[in-house]
Amino acid sequence: MAAIDYLKILRPVDGLMAAFAVLIGYIVASGTLTAANPLLYAMVSVFLFSGAGIALNDYCDFEMDKVNAPHRPLPSGKISRKTALHYSAILFAIAIALAFLINIQCLALALLNTVLEILYAFKFKRIALLGNFTDSWFPASSFLYGAFAVQALGAVPLLALLAFLANTGREIFGDIEDIEGDRKQKAKTLPIILGERNARFLACVFVLAAVALSPVPWLLGLLSLNYIFVVALADIVFLASLFSNPSKNQALTKWAMVLAMLAFAAGVF
Repeated sequence: MAAIDYLKILRPVDGLMAAFAVLIGYIVASGTLTAANPLLYAMVSVFLFSGAGIALNDYCDFEMDKVNAPHRPLPSGKISRKTALHYSAILFAIAIALAFLINIQCLALALLNTVLEILYAFKFKRIALLGNFTDSWFPASSFLYGAFAVQALGAVPLLALLAFLANTGREIFGDIEDIEGDRKQKAKTLPIILGERNARFLACVFVLAAVALSPVPWLLGLLSLNYIFVVALADIVFLASLFSNPSKNQALTKWAMVLAMLAFAAGVF
């Protein structure tokens, strides 16, 4: 096994997005960007937590990934399942230790998410909607993590809500994409229970709810007009993703989420 495989299994792009969400939460809550140890610790902690969760999920999804993603380090044989499990545990431990260095709120959130991640990987992931909700909580909580690091909230709860709704839609689209491997493992995901068409309709409802609620932070006076200009671009991409196939939807919604995060940051000024 090569060192690069230990990085690949973390899916660092996802980890960087999670760390960026912490940064946005910090900026929105504090109204400024001032370099500080709590912010650095929080960003690194969430990056490691994201990687730990992904490695644990790959451990649990080994058989499904042989069908859905055979190129990944575990199904391709580049990293053993046992090694991935130990690697995940170490990353969780470091992430929690960093949270302890920040404050009690971040520590509590880190501990809660660790428990939820374990439950998700071993149980919740294969339960329709519960798995989608749990997995959507993690990116939403990254914004709260950033707010907790500065011990303020501002518009961050609304940001977390919008992220939760949009990500739930994205997760359902992901289940549609993975339906072949999930069927072989007898998983009870929404596309398997409701059918692909009905699952797609429900996914669209969640994304449309996020788009419909996106002006609320500005309407409440929590963010400036700059927010509206940028979030409109994010909404356009979100709407375009609804007319895409599940694979393209995953890419488009990821870009839409980046734009939405930038919108919140722009709205501070």
